[in-house]
Formats: sequence, C-alpha cells, structure tokens
Amino acid sequence: MRIGEKIHVLIVEDDPIIGFDLAVELEEAGFAVVGVAPTVAKALDLLERHPCDLAVLDVNLGQETSAPIARALVAADVPFVAVTGYSVDQCPEEFARAPLLSKPFQTTRLVAALRRQLHP
Repeated sequence: MRIGEKIHVLIVEDDPIIGFDLAVELEEAGFAVVGVAPTVAKALDLLERHPCDLAVLDVNLGQETSAPIARALVAADVPFVAVTGYSVDQCPEEFARAPLLSKPFQTTRLVAALRRQLHP
C-alpha cells in the first residue's frame, strides 16, 4: 500500500443486505471495498483476483465457516477482523488471535478495529 492510496478491504458476509450496508459504510469511512463474498469459494476467488490489505470475516456463512479464508489471509499476512453472532468459544480456532466483534455492532467500532489491525 502506498501513501495516499486507499486501503483495500474484502468483506465476507453471507447476508446480502448486511454485506451491502458494510460496503457502503466502509467506503464512506475511506476504504476501498474489493468485493463482498457470501461464500468461501467466492472469497478465495476474489482474493486471487483482487489482493486486499484487510478483511472483514463473518465467521458463520450458513453451511460453512470462513475458517479457510482466515487461513488464507494469515498465510498471505493480511490482517482481518471477525464478526459473529456467536460467542468466542464457539468460533473455529482460526479466529483465536483475530479481533472479534459481536453482532450487531456499530460501524465505528469495526472501522476502529480495522485501523488498529494496520497500526497495531
């Protein structure tokens, strides 16, 4: 990421309304959203085509979890913030070190968590 360049964020969220709202709110906060993926396969495809600086991962994607995406992001050294309606102890171990926001959350908290990931 170069100085003055927007921070590229991938959103993984299986609820299309929440995903759309997050994309709008993060873009209003100054981020460039590379895409909203509702499944693991679509997220991994987006990651290959559009590298990102950060990601927001909904832990539970209905029939699957976003754990494979978390592993891919860790391998690529891309920080992420996890969001979930479940408790921390119900999340796969891939999320043990990630900041976790419980749904529902305020976008300002998500933006702050994302910025902390870039500047720990």
